[in-house]
Amino acid sequence: MGQQIDWTGIGMRMVQGLNTTIDAVRQLDTQEAALVMKLLGKTCTKMMKDGVGHQFGIAMIETSEKLALKDKLVFEDVIKMLAAIIAKLYFSAKSAEEVALVKQLEDAVNNYHIV
Repeated sequence: MGQQIDWTGIGMRMVQGLNTTIDAVRQLDTQEAALVMKLLGKTCTKMMKDGVGHQFGIAMIETSEKLALKDKLVFEDVIKMLAAIIAKLYFSAKSAEEVALVKQLEDAVNNYHIV
């Protein structure tokens, strides 16, 4: 029906990108962090033409635009935004592989939750 997808490789790249984005939010200024997030979003939409990977990319681009307008970032707020994006992806996952991908992303965000 289409191209064969290497879910493991894509999932790993997306999780690495998400970890890099979260680290950027923690360490960089608003504009820089928004740029890193936007780049991750664009990479995801190019890698995956549809499905949860594509939707994740679009959500990251939209979120980066919101972040770019802020004067300063509150790390916890960004983590909450990312968690909300990922929670919505569960509703659109259409296969076991997509559910597994969303779970990987969720785990990556949960690793950063401030307790």
